[in-house]
Amino acid sequence: MKDLRRTLINANALLTFEAAGRLESFTRAAEELGVSQPAVTRQVRALEAAVGAALFTRRHNRVALTPDGRRLWAAASTGFDEMARVMEAIRRGGERGRLTFALHSGAAQQWLMPRFSELRQLFDGMEVQLMLSDSTSEMEHGGYDAALRVCRLGPVPPGERRRLLVTEQVQPVASPGFLADNPEAVDCAPEDLVRFPLLHMDEGDRLWLTWSGWFRLLGLPVRPPRPGVFYANYPLVIQEALAGRGIALAWRPLTDALAAQGALIPVGPMVENREAGYCITWPADGPAAQEAARLADWFEARFGRDHAAV
Repeated sequence: MKDLRRTLINANALLTFEAAGRLESFTRAAEELGVSQPAVTRQVRALEAAVGAALFTRRHNRVALTPDGRRLWAAASTGFDEMARVMEAIRRGGERGRLTFALHSGAAQQWLMPRFSELRQLFDGMEVQLMLSDSTSEMEHGGYDAALRVCRLGPVPPGERRRLLVTEQVQPVASPGFLADNPEAVDCAPEDLVRFPLLHMDEGDRLWLTWSGWFRLLGLPVRPPRPGVFYANYPLVIQEALAGRGIALAWRPLTDALAAQGALIPVGPMVENREAGYCITWPADGPAAQEAARLADWFEARFGRDHAAV
């Protein structure tokens, strides 16, 4: 840092250089910074003298970064962006706390968002930031204060707190429109569902049940045909099911409301996977461990109320 302070005539040189490189114009950089164009030119020349290399090529009224200029601009831009991010985090932290809550996209859309105002009231005065991810590896990597996610049940990793909300309970469903067009699907045997279009979510590194897993838990030696389409997330699967384009697997309690409304109708038995379930997890020594425990209490009570209502 001492060497950097000696090398640069002043910090404004880097700020001016970053703007000129990003805008590819000394004139537009001057307008953005509220200075004169000759002032931008002086700052850039001073920086070029300090590093001993040309940072721009100049042709008539246009400028472009040289290879050395691009290297320095990338470092300056990254540094300024990171400083802005940290300063904003410090500013927000001084105003009020923040709880970063991670969950799967299906749980967010189908279950949490209709109840989000309740969650906001629970953490009144605290900013709640949602982080959506359907990747098991991303969820296990952390970066959040608490998460609602599907977990393999068993030993809890060291340093993690976990609260099981409900085991994985899954049932095939279809829309009334689909069943009107395919009435034979209403009372067919579970193994005969493969005769109809089954909606598949992209499996990736996700832990939840697939169609193959559903048949396996029923003790049926059925291998569903490989679909032509894998949907990227659960909201897309539900959207396609509601549109009458096939049969989807429905997770409780995510789709209970749609079932209660008659928008999705069961066409097969419910299975329970006792090896996995929806859990609230959080780092034991995380900065928001106390708030995460309150969040787990709220989810546990809310899941229980919804289950009793159904």
